[in-house]
Amino acid sequence: MIYLGRQVFPFSIQWAEAIERSIELDLRSNLVGFGAEYFTPTQTYTVNGWSFALFLRSGADFLAFEDFCDALIGRLNGFWLPCPTQAARFSAGISTSQFKIVAEGLAETWQARPDQNLIFTFADGTQAAGLIQGVVDNGDGTETVTLTAALAQAPAAGTNIQRLHYVRFASDTEEYEFEAENKGVIKLTVAELPLEYAAAETGLQPIYLYHYWMDAPVKVDWYHTSFAAAVVSNGKLFSSWPTNHGEIKKTTDMNCNPVDLTVKPDALHPLAMFAGMPPGKTLWLQISRCYLPTPDDTKNLFNGFVKLPEVGGAQWKAKVFDRLDWLKTKSPTFYLGTVCNYDLYDAFTCKVIRANYETTVTLVNVVAGQLPVIKVSFNFGFQLAKWQQDDWFKGGLLETNLGIQYDLRSIVRSHWNGAQLELTLNAPLRAFNVAAGTQYQITAGCDHTSNGVNGCGPKFNNFANFGACAVLLDRNLMLKGLNANVSQGGKKA
Repeated sequence: MIYLGRQVFPFSIQWAEAIERSIELDLRSNLVGFGAEYFTPTQTYTVNGWSFALFLRSGADFLAFEDFCDALIGRLNGFWLPCPTQAARFSAGISTSQFKIVAEGLAETWQARPDQNLIFTFADGTQAAGLIQGVVDNGDGTETVTLTAALAQAPAAGTNIQRLHYVRFASDTEEYEFEAENKGVIKLTVAELPLEYAAAETGLQPIYLYHYWMDAPVKVDWYHTSFAAAVVSNGKLFSSWPTNHGEIKKTTDMNCNPVDLTVKPDALHPLAMFAGMPPGKTLWLQISRCYLPTPDDTKNLFNGFVKLPEVGGAQWKAKVFDRLDWLKTKSPTFYLGTVCNYDLYDAFTCKVIRANYETTVTLVNVVAGQLPVIKVSFNFGFQLAKWQQDDWFKGGLLETNLGIQYDLRSIVRSHWNGAQLELTLNAPLRAFNVAAGTQYQITAGCDHTSNGVNGCGPKFNNFANFGACAVLLDRNLMLKGLNANVSQGGKKA
């Protein structure tokens, strides 16, 4: 049962085990001058704690308890607990929003505590919950309770009424005592969250939204939420996925502040792409927040990219860095050039037309070796002789597949054996991309020199965009003449 967006604890308590209740009030001592010490409360309400046991009678009971905990999206999130020892004795029903109970002084005390929600278990076994609006003492040994909203049916004879406490598990551990196969007792301790009642009743529990994506050619978006149910926000469906993130820091010192990410393991999660070899593309993540009544009103909390994933074990972990992390990147030397540095086929820098230096090949087989070597054949009949030159594709890229199965590898070496092209890659491809007949797109590589075998001049006829020094001297000739050797040690200028 879901009440105000939170789960209601559905399991029957094992009454053969002792039920303990603890009440905590934070009192601080104060001394004024030399007077007597007195105490003042620093809490608005006392905090109730409950310790009780559940008897799980079958494998289905164990699975049901695990499903309940999983739906909390973390065992330290709140849920409603029908209070084990606080119940009202039903007297008579009046309407769907009014009923009478045996007098217990509720008219004087119901506003003193935040636990003003009640759960009704009707004679037919169905349940409903409601919030107290007011209680009146009738003077005849009964009290009339009025609810803020009507129930699905009017309480009648046989209705059981309990107070609802908003609680969370006191710890994130499980301890079972097994009495027989698929039969066991689990002892639980929960703590009340007295200051969160108002947020629960108005649906103001924060909902965190996680949008992952990879750019083309992967071009896949994933939408997750840590909420207990799927959420539609701004036209996007965020599926429920157990997710936790660490502290999000906002600083002005220009330092990168990574966010810790923990998720439930699953092959469908984007972190699964990092199992084995990474996908070759950046996995981006945006963390946003909204509230249950207004899911379209979102606030962006963090934008970054995933690094250092730990894919394995009961939880998958990663760190998410913002773009300030790029400030730590060291720039290569000027030898690579000031204009055409990296992206050979970029339309604004090197300006080489990719279509003139790419082709499609088909996998023949994989050759065992220290580095992954694959034999491929050209798809389009006779190829240009220059494409068959050794290392023509060295430094180029190999791409295959789309979406979550996309692979990107660098070509370390290429060799034409007279019938087939042998490509040595920087790392193995993933298993589903090495079946015979798999097609790859390969592009020629550049060594970013002016006249090398794979250089901008002879190979790409692109020297105009090279932008670097054709020759890099070992010594600065302008300073050479300032140094003179002397016989009494050292050099002087």
